[in-house]
Amino acid sequence: MRGDRGDLLALLASLLLACSEPPPQIAAVVDIPRISNLSELDPGFATAVRDAMAAVERDPLSGAAVGALGRLYQAHRYLDQARRCYERAVELDPGTAEWPYYLGFLAAGRGAQDEAARRFERVLEVRPSYWAARVRLGNALLAARDLDGAERAFRAVRSAAPGAPWGELGLGKTARRRGDFEAAAEHLRSSLALDPRHRETRYLLAMTERRLGNEARAAELLRDLAEAEPSNLDDPMLQAVLALVRDTQGMIRTANQRLADGDHQAAERLYLEVLRLDPDSYDAHLNLGVLYGLADRNREAAEALERAVEIDPNRADAYALLTIAYIKTGRAEEGLRQLEKALEIDPDHLRAREILHNLSGNQAPPG
Repeated sequence: MRGDRGDLLALLASLLLACSEPPPQIAAVVDIPRISNLSELDPGFATAVRDAMAAVERDPLSGAAVGALGRLYQAHRYLDQARRCYERAVELDPGTAEWPYYLGFLAAGRGAQDEAARRFERVLEVRPSYWAARVRLGNALLAARDLDGAERAFRAVRSAAPGAPWGELGLGKTARRRGDFEAAAEHLRSSLALDPRHRETRYLLAMTERRLGNEARAAELLRDLAEAEPSNLDDPMLQAVLALVRDTQGMIRTANQRLADGDHQAAERLYLEVLRLDPDSYDAHLNLGVLYGLADRNREAAEALERAVEIDPNRADAYALLTIAYIKTGRAEEGLRQLEKALEIDPDHLRAREILHNLSGNQAPPG
């Protein structure tokens, strides 16, 4: 009897221990990073994240589902969440090239060049033909001051993609780092011949020609620099992330509607989310200035409008609104100077002329 009781107690103990540890699939879902304030963000993004999270919850051991969520996070600059998703995706799906590639890209972005190089090397083990990873490997090794490794990587790029400028460009940058400006010029001239409008090549070649005493050639290269273009690396993996980037102008339109409806809190959240994605958005700064002015938060309004003016000093809207913000914060003289700038840019600017009319005490708007 006593033995039966002991067996029963042992069985109960084992059941309790089993219940104390969640099944592996549940633990996998818990480990997936989330955004705590998701409901406060752009509705389109919130829906996309919820859909991606639902796919993970349906199959938490799918590296593809976890990695897809990471791409969504990366596209919208939730980089820590993206990194954690990719790390989990690598564990679940170690034979896929995308996840170490994105981890390498994120590591390079935060200055962890040794980690970036290690990740890109893993990509090339899985997919040796993906030469964009070799370009990024060369850049990471160059940033880590491994000049021999960088040169090997860029020579491999030149062999893999002889019609693209990236191998010669990388070799030119490596030679410059070594102080060999003759060799650098040779590589950069070859790179420019492959892509005559490539801005980085043109600038580096101009600086190299100048070091070699070729001032006329350097001046010629710099003169055409404004018409040059940044040449995009043929990188389908990165394009898969960029394709997910939200339309910030659409977000601004939604925020403007929230503002018009009187929901200032929702509008402010959306404007700030736009600025998290695009810190140089003139429209987001301008409309934040409007919102803060309506709420009598005039110092914040002035700061937002000052930033708008920095971004685009050739538009009258921010100057006109700054007039009001400065006057309300006791800076009337500065405010009048902003009004002068607005009218100088656009003498017929309706808001600026209304402000001028109100300040001058005229009975009719200037016309």
